[in-house]
Amino acid sequence: MSHRLILTSAFLVVVNLLPMAGVLFFGWSVYEIVLLFWAENLVVGMYAMARMVTLYRRNGDRRNLLLIPFFCFHFGMFTLVHLVFVISMFRPEDHVSGGTGMSLWIPFLALLISHGASYVMNFIGKREYRGMDGEEVMMAPYKRVVILHVTILVGGFLVSALGQPAIALALLVGLKIFIDVVAHAREHRSKETAEEAKRKTGRADGDVFRPWD
Repeated sequence: MSHRLILTSAFLVVVNLLPMAGVLFFGWSVYEIVLLFWAENLVVGMYAMARMVTLYRRNGDRRNLLLIPFFCFHFGMFTLVHLVFVISMFRPEDHVSGGTGMSLWIPFLALLISHGASYVMNFIGKREYRGMDGEEVMMAPYKRVVILHVTILVGGFLVSALGQPAIALALLVGLKIFIDVVAHAREHRSKETAEEAKRKTGRADGDVFRPWD
């Protein structure tokens, strides 16, 4: 496992500990937890579009740009339906926005930074964009979202059935951390393996791509 992958995985764990703090010290309910996990879809979708733009700027294939509006519509509808489910199933009738003691914006911004670090350090820094196409980048968020959020929704139901004790909420957050780290490591390790195979072919790639070029 490379140092970049270890660093981004550690950053992912630290960021995901913020909801744990919300549960243990600020009395977050299952609704705040699941709503935050839903909001991460927005972050994942945004960086998927950034990856498509990166692919276009590397290979000049306009199909990567044409995929963006389709992705926005399709992933946007998927995310909207998901939000409706979260609100209808978990939002308590007496819920008061902003009353959790720690704003959801704090862990949300941390997630934005965490995913951004992975984009810069892995997708660009390790040149993971090589050998990838727009369709692969577009489909990647669905794999993550489906596996993670089906698990979280089921877990959320179980926690609600138990009366939302803090220990059960903390275990729900811990489950999310575990799934995130395993999926993150598996995704980038597979790309490292593919990259190592390319190096053995003797293919040279001495150029350095900067996101602001």
